[in-house]
Formats: sequence, C-alpha cells, structure tokens
Amino acid sequence: MKKKEKEVYEHSKPIMASYGSREMFGQFITAAFGFNVLFYYESVIGLSSIYVMLGFIIYSVWNAVNDPLVGYIMERIKMPWEKTKGYRRIPWIFIAAIPWLFSYFLIYLVPAEWDPTIDASYNLPVFLWYMISMLIYDTLLTIYDVNAVSLYPVKFRGLNERRTVQGFGTILGIVGLVLAVVLPSLFIDQAIASTYVLAALVSVAFGLVFFILILPGVWETKKMREENKERVLEPEKAEVDTFFKETFKAVKEHRFMMKVLFFYGYQVAAVMIQNSARYVIAYVIGETGEAADFSFILLLGFMLLGALISVPLWTILSKRVNNNRKMSLAAGIFMFLTFLPMIFMDVMWGWMITLLFFGIGLGGQWFMDPPTMGDVLDDIAVRAGKRQQSIYYGFQALFIRLGYATIVITITLVHILTGFVEGAPTYAELVQLSPTPELAIFGIRIHSAIVPAIIVIITVILFWKYYDLTPEKVAENKKKLKEMNL
Repeated sequence: MKKKEKEVYEHSKPIMASYGSREMFGQFITAAFGFNVLFYYESVIGLSSIYVMLGFIIYSVWNAVNDPLVGYIMERIKMPWEKTKGYRRIPWIFIAAIPWLFSYFLIYLVPAEWDPTIDASYNLPVFLWYMISMLIYDTLLTIYDVNAVSLYPVKFRGLNERRTVQGFGTILGIVGLVLAVVLPSLFIDQAIASTYVLAALVSVAFGLVFFILILPGVWETKKMREENKERVLEPEKAEVDTFFKETFKAVKEHRFMMKVLFFYGYQVAAVMIQNSARYVIAYVIGETGEAADFSFILLLGFMLLGALISVPLWTILSKRVNNNRKMSLAAGIFMFLTFLPMIFMDVMWGWMITLLFFGIGLGGQWFMDPPTMGDVLDDIAVRAGKRQQSIYYGFQALFIRLGYATIVITITLVHILTGFVEGAPTYAELVQLSPTPELAIFGIRIHSAIVPAIIVIITVILFWKYYDLTPEKVAENKKKLKEMNL
C-alpha cells in the first residue's frame, strides 16, 4: 500500500496565526458595528425606521458598484510600489485599514442637540450623518478586505495549510467577536447616546493593536514579490477585460455564484441574530440597565462559546472527510435546525442553550468558508490560466454588504409593519407607546429567527444542488496549478 505523502507547510505557525488574526481584527470592528449601530440610531437617537431603511437601500446601491469595482481596480492597476519593490497588497492594507478604524468612530459622532424624538426636522441631518459615515466606513473596509483576503489563496497554497490557517482564523475571529461583545458593553449604558461614543473610541484603540498583530501574516514574501514583479513585466499574466466583461465572467461561474450565495446565507443568519440581540434582551426577555448589558454579554458569549469549542471538532472532521462541500452542508443544516426553537423561546436560559448549539453550526460555517472559496478560486485559475482573485473577493464583499443591507431592511420593515416605536429603548416604554405591542414583540421573533432560518435553508438547498467541486477535482486542480506555476 502506497504511503500518503505528507504535505510540507511553506509558512511557520506564527505566520499562519498572524494571518488568522485578520479575522480577530475584522470581526472586532464589524461585529461591534452590527451589535450597536442599528440599535443606537433607531432606539437611542430615535431616527425614524423609514430613514434607517432608506439609508440602507442607498448603502446597498452603492455596494452593488463599490465592492466589485474595488476588486476590479485592485486587479487592473499596477502601482509604483509594485513595479519597484514587488509589494502589491500590503500598501493598500495600510492605506485603508487605519482610516477605516477612525471612520467607525465617526459613525457615533452625531451632534447631541440633533434629537428626532423632540423635533422631527432633525431626522434629515441625522439620516445624512448616518448614511455618509457608513459609506465612508464601507468603502475603506472594502479596499482593506479585498487586499487582505486576496493574499489567502496565493500565500497559503496547500490544502492542509489553508485549513490550519483558517483554524487559527476561526478561533481568533471568535476571540474578536467576544471582545466586540464585552469591551463596548463595559462602557455602554443602553439608553445613553454618549456612552456609545466612548465605547467606539475604545474599540478604535484596541483595533490599532490588533492591526499590528496581522502585519507578519499579510506581509508579502520574497516569492510573492517576485511573482508580482512578473505580473508587471509580463502584461499577459495580468490582462484584465473591461469591468462589465469581468463582471459577466464572474456571474457565469456557477460554482463561484453558489459559493457566495451560500456564504451570504450563513452571514445573514449569524449577523441578523447578533443585530437582534439587544432587541431580544430589551423586549422579549425584558431586561433593562446593567442587567440588560450582562444578558447581552451572556447570550452572545454562549453563542461564541459554542463556536469556539466546535473548532477542534470541525478541524478533525474536515481532515477525515476531506470534502469541503459535505462539511459546508453539514454546518449549514446544523445552523438551520438551531433556529427553530428560537422562534418560541422567551426565557434567558432557553436562549443561552439554543445559542450555544447555534454557535457550533456557526463555527463550522466560519471554518469551512475560506478553504471552500480557495477551491473555487483554484478551479477558476486553472481554466483562466491566471489568478484574478481580487475580482472574485470583490464580488464576495458585495454579498457581505448585501447581507447586512438585507438584515437592516428586514428589521426596519418588520418594525414599521408591526408597530415598533423608535426612541423607546425598554419593554415598558414600548408597551406604553406602541399601538400594537404584542405584534411589535412578535416582529422581533420574525427578524431574529424566522427570516434567517428561511434564508439559511434556501441557500443550503441551492449549494447542495448546484455546487459540484469534488475532492478529486480539487486535487486535480492543485496538480495543474503547480504545473502552471500558479
């Protein structure tokens, strides 16, 4: 019997862990954004739900152009630093990441005198602040993220190396989520706007520290710099069609489209429940003050605990099964099943247990996503004869933003239709002010469990039906890429 050849890792564990800490850096800020921004503008500042929804419609239209366009530009342009030093990604990471942190702080700097609950004319200036600051935040995030994730398939080329990197990424991403839950909550009083500003400033300070940790992992190696110089010197290796032609090519890649749709489904599910957490605590469970902050930490803590303890399980299973498609489906189905009891849950301990199991499904989805995307990009590179991962990661970024737009539009539309009242941050105030308080509270169940469950099961079925990259095809692609020096 032929002994299986052991894969040699090109990079050290510290380098792989450093790249994995990209998840901690990104999750720490984007999760804090998801946990707090919507509740801050709607329930604390009192911005009309219609304005909140309109802002995210505009935001979605911008994303429909911004994310794939940034990916396309990153693939097409050749900057002076690439021609002389061979650095392609790391300068853009510096240019975007640090301003992105401060743009997050900007979102909360709404002037204190702008109070729509007292004077409805303030809805417009608050809306403009909300919309413009989010567009700045999102554009900088896209430039950073497209360049950082584009390093993954070219820096880490072996299958087991990719899984090891993502093992670090999953664990450190969960750490980032835990810190996004705990650190801002230490400074936030649920009903006082100024405390959100202080919490955002603390998040920026910690974000700068986390950014330093990712630098060894995202730094381009000598081999990568030589390949980047070849890209400049040999134009045929970097030839890119017009934006619309490249867009059409990406849409025609059915494996890629199924992968990003599947990604969209689990992202919407995970982030919608995070965005709904403060609403669940305030209006379904009925906590206020310090008890509400403690419950927020506890609920999301159990979700993240489930994700954390599941990482070794998913790591072992993925290596034994050696089929990224099957493992992704298993995680998706598990996630869907955990949504069902949430529809009826109204006690703290029940939510804690349910979210613990939800976290296990989330951990699986999180762990399997980058290796599966790596398989897809390898498959495209074999057929195209070149790597253009920025374009495809730009499209994936579009689905991330569309996912968040789906979440906010769903939440605000449900609130409008069920009689939810803006500027009522507690259960007692909602019951007093809402014309239909019971319906408004059921609306929270709709956006915290029912809608995400439906989205997850639809995307799982589509992925199962149309995504057809088998382990044999993945292995064959690896051999071809080696022969093609890609």
